[in-house]
Amino acid sequence: MEHIVALDDDRLQKQRKLSARVTQLADQAFDSQRGRCDWDSVVKKLDVPLMECLGRFDASLSSVPVRSLPKFVDWLPDDFLLLKEFVQRFPGTLTADDQRLVSAFMNVKQADCVMAYSMCIRPQMTTELSELITSYRDKDMTWKDIHQRVPGFASVQALTSVYSQFKAKVSSGPKPATIRVRWTDAETARVREIIRQHHSHGDMRSCMRVAKSDFPDKPLQSIESKLYYTLRGWQGITVADMERVKALVDEYGQDWTQVGQLRKQRESKMAAEHADAVSHAVKKQYTQHQNVNWVWVSESVGLSERECLEANQFGDGKARWIYDPDTFSWDMANRMTKFIETNYPRPLPVNYTAVSNYMWIEPDDCVKMAGLLRGEMTWTKDVLAKVVELRGQGMMYKAIAQQLSPNLTATYMFMRLHTLPTRLGCKLRM
Repeated sequence: MEHIVALDDDRLQKQRKLSARVTQLADQAFDSQRGRCDWDSVVKKLDVPLMECLGRFDASLSSVPVRSLPKFVDWLPDDFLLLKEFVQRFPGTLTADDQRLVSAFMNVKQADCVMAYSMCIRPQMTTELSELITSYRDKDMTWKDIHQRVPGFASVQALTSVYSQFKAKVSSGPKPATIRVRWTDAETARVREIIRQHHSHGDMRSCMRVAKSDFPDKPLQSIESKLYYTLRGWQGITVADMERVKALVDEYGQDWTQVGQLRKQRESKMAAEHADAVSHAVKKQYTQHQNVNWVWVSESVGLSERECLEANQFGDGKARWIYDPDTFSWDMANRMTKFIETNYPRPLPVNYTAVSNYMWIEPDDCVKMAGLLRGEMTWTKDVLAKVVELRGQGMMYKAIAQQLSPNLTATYMFMRLHTLPTRLGCKLRM
């Protein structure tokens, strides 16, 4: 019995010495910049497995302060990724002993490591994380860059989806009273100048950057709204509008149905007069220069550029735009897409008269091309017959897709080719 006790004492003594040695080397290998120990160097010096080193580490003997990272936003991306990689060494659910090893490896409090790991396996949006992401978006950071700074989410799409759902849930609650931001005539004139100088082919990012610099005391949301509404020619109810309504009320009393109908009739008449004036100005421009300067047209008729684009009925000399894979230009396609996204963001319906005038292309061709760019396509028996013919000639699915649309894929073409014949009531012969 005494011999067994002596062996146990000797074993415990060796364990205490190893524990003290591990703790000493861990303190020496501490990296103040990263806030944790370089455990690889400890393992090499002792020639002891990493897990055993972590198990022998005695935090009560260490002079290194343990980090406290109670919130997810406190974790640096590198620390978070290292934690996620290290935890994968443990099968199944982390036990209390496993959590202690993780805490020693990361030099972070055990409870904080458990919280961060829970975000690894099931990311959740919190108020702090939402505010952090919002601050990144205010700095014009892309979602791809934000995803690298906020790891844990499986993809960029997953991050944006969770963020949007959280913001929608928060905004659906009671909202505080908003303070209306007033813009002076001089500030509005400056906004118009910014748009005229920096708005190129639907690019609003340059305008936002300049406007934020010029109006540092204005809220970001107010600046964004002012830019978009000014670009679209939105003016709200003007003093002249109020005077016209007052004159109708004085004449017909408070018969609001009749007042509304009369106001609508007069507005229709004014719209027709505006269309005539804009069309005349556009025709003059095109006849003299073979192109249209919409800034000049806007200034000459006293309407916004968007109102002019929507009102113009003159269309002599407009080009055709029929999809041809050999001549298709992505520059033109991107120019039209940006114009639509800027002036008619969802859910606003697209005014293809304005698109046609902006591109100076036939309206029907703009409608068809916009559909192709969205991946839309009308499948008919004639189209299917052409696909079967090209396939019979040995053409690959990818090449066939490019013959029909710039945005169709080989997989989509294969699936359509094998499912549409039945729906169209014809047989597939190849």
